[in-house]
Amino acid sequence: MTSVSVHAEDAFAEGLDGAALTRADDLLDRLMTTREGMADPYPLYRELREVAPLYRSGWDGLWYASRYDDCKAILLDPLAGRSPEGFRHRHGMNRVFADRFRRQMRHNMLTANPPEHTRLRAPVSRTFTPRRMAALESSIEARIDAICDEMAEAGEVDLMAVMAFALPVAVIGDLVGVPTEDRERFRVLSRVTQAAAEPDATPEMQAAAEQAMDAQEAFFVALVAEKRAHPGDDLLSDLITQRDAGGPLSEAEMVSTARLLFGAGFVTTTNLIGNAMITLFRHPDQKDRLWDDPSLATTAVEEVLRYESIVQSNGREVLATTELAGQLLLPGDFVVTLIGGANRDPARFTDPERFDIGRTEEVPLSFGWGVHHCLGAPLARLEGKLVLARFAQRFASMELAGPVPPWSRSFLRGVGNLPVRVKPR
Repeated sequence: MTSVSVHAEDAFAEGLDGAALTRADDLLDRLMTTREGMADPYPLYRELREVAPLYRSGWDGLWYASRYDDCKAILLDPLAGRSPEGFRHRHGMNRVFADRFRRQMRHNMLTANPPEHTRLRAPVSRTFTPRRMAALESSIEARIDAICDEMAEAGEVDLMAVMAFALPVAVIGDLVGVPTEDRERFRVLSRVTQAAAEPDATPEMQAAAEQAMDAQEAFFVALVAEKRAHPGDDLLSDLITQRDAGGPLSEAEMVSTARLLFGAGFVTTTNLIGNAMITLFRHPDQKDRLWDDPSLATTAVEEVLRYESIVQSNGREVLATTELAGQLLLPGDFVVTLIGGANRDPARFTDPERFDIGRTEEVPLSFGWGVHHCLGAPLARLEGKLVLARFAQRFASMELAGPVPPWSRSFLRGVGNLPVRVKPR
């Protein structure tokens, strides 16, 4: 990490002595730059929460929050908003990749604040209401059953490919309007892009990611043209109709929004399913508990979101002077909320290092909070719940069929593959 020379007197003013500031910055350095820290960040989050739960780093001048209440407060604060520059500060994201990603996201809701955010989000928000998601339940279950049939016949599969990717990409593909024959290519494009987001990505990986992002952009530009000529019963066709009738989105915003919804709509759920199963494998008592009682799938999903959050950090730029936990934050300050640490805060979760699929405490912060709460959260939760319940109902056993895969070092926590062996009931 690169120092910006925050003076010692600043550290004292913010409630830390020199030794505590040095220790906190060392913990952050290990969290964000070492393979060990990114593979198992939770002991580091715990110590940082004890040493400096809210402080301005001497390394990069950013504020870091790791308590649940502080993180939730800043995510809710209307005086702290999103900024395209925020991707430069994303935990574990390569800076070169962050610059490119930031430029591509400038046309959608991801980096906007109200009222602009409201304008960009409103045309698509009704597609992802809990009621609309519930209406999809039977069709999603049918897809899961078909995949479970394939898994039972094969006996041994890569779970990430056959279920964790295939299911959510089909569901969001139907919603957005991405043709079936074009969906598989996005698994490769997505993996290439995420690999380049890792802190030590090589120039070759960066170049491949540039090509992948260009290919995704070109695909959606062409898809808009196709849908305009031959509309269907899908979100993109609806956006085009709104646009051509003088609706709120520009052409570039419409393309960017469709691309965001499709990409986020499968990548997030892919990692949720993978994180759920690898965590259950590592906690066989909880896996047995789910297999004995599939109705626990709903709380199991929440516990996975808490225990192995897909998004480990989130950020907000201070837009106007505000206060957080007694500290004065000024316009231009940037606060990194360490979601992975907040979700294990003992002030909000009993025995937080214990994985308990029956836990019913605070809602984890994994999908954000406030106006920027993840639009697709209801869909991801529904798919995760149905997959876990169906696995328990359909398979007498499911076990790892190979070594435990390493965690990704990109900005999304997950695994690339997960070989499993199943035995049907």
